[in-house]
Amino acid sequence: MSNDSKNSDTSATSADAKLKELQVEQAQVNLAKARRAEAYDAVYQAADLRRINAVAETAELDLAKKRRDSARELASPEENLTYTFYNDVSEESVKPCLAELSRWSRRFPGKPITIILNSPGGSVIDGLGLFDYILKLRADGHHVTVVVLGMAASMGGILLQAGDKRVIGKYSQVLIHEVAAGTSGKLPAMEDRVAYYKSLWLQLSEILAERSLMSVSQIRTRASRTDWWLTSKEAIELGFADEVLSAPAPVKVKKGLPKAKTPCKPSSRTGKKGK
Repeated sequence: MSNDSKNSDTSATSADAKLKELQVEQAQVNLAKARRAEAYDAVYQAADLRRINAVAETAELDLAKKRRDSARELASPEENLTYTFYNDVSEESVKPCLAELSRWSRRFPGKPITIILNSPGGSVIDGLGLFDYILKLRADGHHVTVVVLGMAASMGGILLQAGDKRVIGKYSQVLIHEVAAGTSGKLPAMEDRVAYYKSLWLQLSEILAERSLMSVSQIRTRASRTDWWLTSKEAIELGFADEVLSAPAPVKVKKGLPKAKTPCKPSSRTGKKGK
């Protein structure tokens, strides 16, 4: 074989080896790319999974918040149409009460309304304004329940009479007394004011007598020159309230200290000895 042929074969072998090396290197590069792509896909999938979990967690928290907000809204006084009047009867306390009750009446026409009352009394005129508005609510189709918690004193006792249903707490009380007021100035003006106060007391007596078992004269005589306090039981018996607020049944407890156990006495019997 000539040298040219040998050189040609050697060159071809070298080229083949070089090609194989290049193919191996290319395969290694492709493998490395594939592994990097696989690793990138894994990282991307993990990141995407974290993103999905974060979105799901955010949605879950948002749903829980909306449920809490909904529950809070459903439990609100407005949604339950329950107004709490824990105050003396005055312009400052009656005005917001009238505004709120009026708004409820427009938003929820004909729906039942509850007024929780705990009041030491106060202004007769402001109280009669609220009394008349409660009567209007009833005339407009609202069933109004007045619940006394603590006391319904003076004008508070009058407001209790405004409800379709008059409920009183077991340990709450009602106070009835004459109109308390003062006057000054010239004698004729003072006499006019006294006559006016007397007419107010007559009007209040008529309101109290309207649904009670007592007459106007009986109420006026009983409350003359004194504070007439009634327990819940007395208020119901005389017709100033309809029922006692629901309460759990009383727990029956046995009275008296437990008897001490008498100590056991040793037996007096003795065994017979055998002979």
